[in-house]
Amino acid sequence: MMDYKYIEQLLESYFACTTTLQEEQILRSFFSQEDVPGHLAQYADLFQYEAAAKEETLGEDFDKRILAKMEEETTSMKKKAVQLAINTQKESPRTHKAERGFIHHFSPFFKAAAVVAMALTIGRAAEHAIGEQEAEENGNVMAVDPYIKSSDVQQAIRVKDVSQAEMKATNDSILSITTKDEVQ
Repeated sequence: MMDYKYIEQLLESYFACTTTLQEEQILRSFFSQEDVPGHLAQYADLFQYEAAAKEETLGEDFDKRILAKMEEETTSMKKKAVQLAINTQKESPRTHKAERGFIHHFSPFFKAAAVVAMALTIGRAAEHAIGEQEAEENGNVMAVDPYIKSSDVQQAIRVKDVSQAEMKATNDSILSITTKDEVQ
């Protein structure tokens, strides 16, 4: 059994991307032989692929084939566009008139629906404005939903006033305790 430590070191350098061009050539030459040892055989395809890939080149007629294919596609697309235009012109004018007749026939209903929608929107805005005005008259600046009963609003205001009174009493007691501590 031969010692392949140098090849193994070159492989490590190759995968670490630190090999020189000459060292890579040594690896390609080594893996191009037929009797590659079993533990290194897994890398043979990599270096044989590189050699085969370098040999592949585009033929002289490559540009001509690509241009011909592009021309064929362009011609096909033009034919489809012309056929579509012809089919569109062949459509019955009655179809378009029927569509226009449907819209024309139902347009009064569309107009009525728009008027109803506008009336509902204006009415809702007016109710909202009235609710805000009532809240300002009660001395509280807050948005009020017009569907809330005024008794519920008054109850909420009373709860708010009680909460404020409790807060003031708590603050006063804390203040009196701190002033007593400072005096002592």
